[in-house]
Amino acid sequence: MHSSNYGTAGAGPFGGYDQEQQKGLRARIEQYPAISQEYVRQQQLSAQFAAREEAVPLSRLGVFRVEPFVFKVPAQAAYLQLSVQVRGQGVARIGGVRLTHSQLGLPVTLINGSFRQSLKGWTQEPGSGSRVALERLAGGGSGLQPSGVTPAGGAQEEDVLCVRISNEAEEGITVLRYEERLPVTAGHYYGIQTELSLEAPLGSGGVCTGVTFLDEDGQPLGPEQSGALFNRPTLTNWAYLLEAAGADANLYRVSGEDHYAARAGRKLQYMLADMRQGMDIFRRDGWHDDDTYGAVHIGRGLAAVSVIYDQIAGSGVLTAGEIEALLSDLRYIAAMMMDTAYYRFDLETFPDEKGGKRSNWNADRATGLGVYALLFPQEPESAGYLKHACSVIDWQLTEVVDQEGAWPENVRYHGAVLHRYFLFFVLLKRLQGADYFRHPKVKAMYRFLIGIVTAEDIIQGGHDAGPVLLTPAVGDANVQEKWFRLLGYAAPFYAEEDPQLSAEMVWTWKHGGAPVQDTGAFPLPLIALVYPQPDLPEQQPALRSVHYPGIGYVIFRSGEQNLRNYAIYEASPLTYHAHHDEGHFSIWADGVPLTLDAGTGGYYNGDRHWYVSGAAHNIVQFADGSGGYADGPLQSVCREVIFSEELDYVRSLIPDTRAGEYERNFLYIKAGFDAYLVWDRIEDGADSVWNLHTLSTEAEITGQEIEVAALGGMRLSAHIAEPASPVITAGEGAVGGAYPLAAQQHFRVHGKAGEDYVVLLHPRTAAAPPLRLEPLLCEDAGGGVRVYKISRADGAWCVAAINGSGQSRRVRIPGGVPLRVLGTEGAEAERGGHAADDTLILKPGTIQIAVPQ
Repeated sequence: MHSSNYGTAGAGPFGGYDQEQQKGLRARIEQYPAISQEYVRQQQLSAQFAAREEAVPLSRLGVFRVEPFVFKVPAQAAYLQLSVQVRGQGVARIGGVRLTHSQLGLPVTLINGSFRQSLKGWTQEPGSGSRVALERLAGGGSGLQPSGVTPAGGAQEEDVLCVRISNEAEEGITVLRYEERLPVTAGHYYGIQTELSLEAPLGSGGVCTGVTFLDEDGQPLGPEQSGALFNRPTLTNWAYLLEAAGADANLYRVSGEDHYAARAGRKLQYMLADMRQGMDIFRRDGWHDDDTYGAVHIGRGLAAVSVIYDQIAGSGVLTAGEIEALLSDLRYIAAMMMDTAYYRFDLETFPDEKGGKRSNWNADRATGLGVYALLFPQEPESAGYLKHACSVIDWQLTEVVDQEGAWPENVRYHGAVLHRYFLFFVLLKRLQGADYFRHPKVKAMYRFLIGIVTAEDIIQGGHDAGPVLLTPAVGDANVQEKWFRLLGYAAPFYAEEDPQLSAEMVWTWKHGGAPVQDTGAFPLPLIALVYPQPDLPEQQPALRSVHYPGIGYVIFRSGEQNLRNYAIYEASPLTYHAHHDEGHFSIWADGVPLTLDAGTGGYYNGDRHWYVSGAAHNIVQFADGSGGYADGPLQSVCREVIFSEELDYVRSLIPDTRAGEYERNFLYIKAGFDAYLVWDRIEDGADSVWNLHTLSTEAEITGQEIEVAALGGMRLSAHIAEPASPVITAGEGAVGGAYPLAAQQHFRVHGKAGEDYVVLLHPRTAAAPPLRLEPLLCEDAGGGVRVYKISRADGAWCVAAINGSGQSRRVRIPGGVPLRVLGTEGAEAERGGHAADDTLILKPGTIQIAVPQ
């Protein structure tokens, strides 16, 4: 370990920082209000945990698990009744029950599902000698939330009211039965999430939830169905303590008060022992308690606990025996990270994102191991671990990160990998002199975060904070994940070496809300205090429409400084995380989100039935032959992208097996119109449905129009030109992002086999008149050619000419007005005098937008 661990005069925050830099940390807290605020937050977090530790041992601080039971409602079912069953001898605590319509991602309201109103709405059925009572626990909020959920932030509850069930007999069964019959949709998935706690196994029993399905008349459709029995102790998970332990260590380094080091030391001892135990089970069984004992999270944890130990090791609060036990646990964890029976880091290909060399799991595993090796160089295996970690990162930067700097999964995992790379790179530079920040791919990863920013969102920012830049939700990501904090942390490392990049990082960080706190899963509270420098120079980057082909994002921008209007289109060659979203688009107008990707929810609690589905995205789905609509393909082929001052355009082939050929054309018509035109060219295949989700409060459907009232006083009009007589249905579905609305309105336009869709989307303020769309009759057009006129209230107009045939066509536009084709200078040159100025030449399967010259 480093000299700082022995309490020398050079002791500092971690990793060999000297005394002057420790003084600098104190000065930073005094100098920068945002860092001071973060330090106060960490003080409060430490105090909150300390108060709870006085009441209960660490093992009982976070004693609840959220255990899911996901099921499909059978045919003929109209209602369900649910129950919670405690089987076997012992004590179980139930902290609450939630029901989710997983097919839509929406919560189903339960009367008193949290037991805050005692047992109102519930019937007790205690077994012989069993007892049911309400109990208030000091602390003990949910210790393990579903993986994948974006943390909401905020303090844990001080007290938890729960139902304590005690069975005296081994064969004892106690049932809590929810009294209300709950309406359900046959054929849909639902999920019950039960917060439960066991101090010890319930003999040969356990806790489970049960459902009974009823028909329209309230008659049971067969026996009660039960989920799997949960029957293991729910002691505090190591991850529950991690941030508080980091805060304790920070307070010790800043204040010098030993009691903070003692708090961190106690948590370290508990966390490392729990990590070891969970990793053993994970290695043996492949899964345990969600994925907090898998290589991805243990890698993050190993880096964090190594830093915490390095911060407090010289304090003198740990005995020699405690130090040796901690070092032994760390050695054990590090060694298992190199065990391919625990994680297959040796494979270049793997069936999913949870294994292999390419995965974010491997990035977090390697960087955690590398941080450990750097902070414990005296350990015999550290040199080998460090060499291995560097080789993994070198390989990933070469083979995985694409030429545009994208980590090829989604924004969430781009940020997660870059986050863990950061700490490793900081220590490598400081302790080994190896500067990975100069690596072209590392720079590109930061530039990618800058390049994908949304419009300045006036809804997410709120009235007080002002508009804020976000990262888009595509795949497993939500817009409120605050990845721009990484730019704030890393900008100082480029201040001299690449000042322009540094300045653009600072500008983006500040316009993204200037987040300092390290949020998300497994935070590192130290870096929030040490690295952000708000007084660095800033410079607005040149934001424009852009295509990232490796990850499949096509981004359209316009408006003042290209920060007002934004759309992102998905045309990806990747399949990671399995979202059926090819051809999806999200749109912001005047800083207001109008139609969004649903984002993501939990990974293992049933949420993914909605969030990964085709129905949760603005795509076309084709009939599956059994009365529903199938999810589309996981990847597509981007065939053409055009960016210009007046028109942005993307065309992608979506290889859905239920269509003969399916191409989506997505156009952003600027040139004074600020509207989006979508043409789905569909050859043969099954009946289909065109999905549109709007973040809106109300809607009106009239004939071929959908008019919605969005947030921020905005409107969105959808004019369906094709099919000519559309059938439109409406519902709703969940959306992530922490917006004022937790659900979007969901509209479906139904089409027959082989029918195309042509839809004009017009965002506008409530006071602005809508665009008008009307078909034009072109006598010489021929089969498959359609022309539409799009008009503004002031008389300005453009035409959209579509050639759905397999042959080139010459189309004369009525009126004899000379036309100019938007989006490409080559269009007029191509005509080359072979056609009149009012005539367009359309290649097969293409669309052109033209305005009067």
